[in-house]
Amino acid sequence: MTNSIDVKNMICSVFSLDPEHIEECSCFDRAQSLIIDIKMNDERPACPDCGNRTVKIKGYVIKKINHSLMAHKECLIQYHARRYVCPVCHRTYYERNPFVFHKMKISSQVVLQILKDLQSPSETFKQVAARYHLSPTSCASIFDMIVDIPRACLPEVLSIDENYAFHSKTENSKYVCLFIDQVSGQPIDLLPSRRIEYLEKYFRPIPDYERKRVRYVATDMYEPYRLIIKKFLPNSTHIVDHYHIAQELHRRLDSIRLRIMKPLRCINTNKRTYEQEENYYILKHHNYYLFKHFEKAKTKDGKYLFDVNLTRSYNKKLKRYMNPYDYAMKLISIHPDLEKAWKLKDEITDFYRSATLETAPKEIENIIQDLLNSEINELIRFGYTMINWKKEIINSFTINRTVYNVSKKTGKASVEYKKINNAKIERANSTIKSITKAANGYTNWNRFRNRVMLILEKGIEFEIDEKDGQVKMIAKKEPEK
Repeated sequence: MTNSIDVKNMICSVFSLDPEHIEECSCFDRAQSLIIDIKMNDERPACPDCGNRTVKIKGYVIKKINHSLMAHKECLIQYHARRYVCPVCHRTYYERNPFVFHKMKISSQVVLQILKDLQSPSETFKQVAARYHLSPTSCASIFDMIVDIPRACLPEVLSIDENYAFHSKTENSKYVCLFIDQVSGQPIDLLPSRRIEYLEKYFRPIPDYERKRVRYVATDMYEPYRLIIKKFLPNSTHIVDHYHIAQELHRRLDSIRLRIMKPLRCINTNKRTYEQEENYYILKHHNYYLFKHFEKAKTKDGKYLFDVNLTRSYNKKLKRYMNPYDYAMKLISIHPDLEKAWKLKDEITDFYRSATLETAPKEIENIIQDLLNSEINELIRFGYTMINWKKEIINSFTINRTVYNVSKKTGKASVEYKKINNAKIERANSTIKSITKAANGYTNWNRFRNRVMLILEKGIEFEIDEKDGQVKMIAKKEPEK
């Protein structure tokens, strides 16, 4: 048996109670559980129907409440709840329960901690439930009952992207569609499909004034996005993000590498010549150099990556000392398409680094011509892709905001012009993948959506309402200055 005064103080601290309101309190161990036995003072609340205050005690009911905030064992509160009866209207009712909210057998403190734990993308319902000695179903039910995050208003700068994260049987889609505020990074909404029919149905009820306030929309090169933007966001400028252009370009470059490597892979290893063996090895294990800028890429210590004088290390497979420059020379010697593709890739990289909204139209025409004249099928197809999305690519050079930075070392101020991009939504996509991977997938769409929105939304907290003891969502409180 534990000291009743210590237990009373602990209970009062956890549940924010006045010690004067507790009549009896004790604590003891039973098997793998810790039992807290408690009875509150008789305060004789008035009848909720007629208001009569001369009510009588009808009896006591022992309510067992899960309060497993201790990791090493289950904790149960045995609460002796008084049941009153009104002699006037004969209404029976319980005294106020300070430990749980209506019709629950889990303490409000446990519910609060469950919701806080579920704000971490690495946590699953099963892990959180085991921590507090609950079933995963109970844990999920608590989440569904409290967390319901509505769509936010459309922002001035909207980012849209899809993610392979949830298979919606009702919408027959394996992609979710995420909307975020590109400036703040806050989520706007998560949809179960990116199909044009669903997007039309989604945007149609949104008020005109809200849709017309959107100035910029950043997306990838998915045609339905362009159609939706033209139809429902008439005042916006459509931008195809640099990241998606680079991603598609790297896919084309890699397809060239695979095309050249395939004949070597088909040759039996015993019949390959020494040169073929070397070429296959370089294409398979050192192809990442193709995706570096030949003239501007640098090492971690600030040296140029493809400097011929860079330190060489011994390669057991090739049986000679090599540095990045040697690997690069070996790569472009395998096939002329690799050298040509590498140069064109660097040309596009330089275009994004140096071009402005004024110079981009002329420079992109030169790049498109170089791609079409390359005589490499993969790059010719990419040239036609750039023709198709030329307007949206040029729009990506729009300056969205200006940031003034002051160096901590020198104290000098510098100006940084920020272009619109999808960097923040790509980080959000990584978080969504972490949530899906940790749980090995979801089957309940509303639960998955609310979980993602809760984790991505940085402005949500939970607290216990002092009036009724219910746990509720609130806007995050700003720290006092």
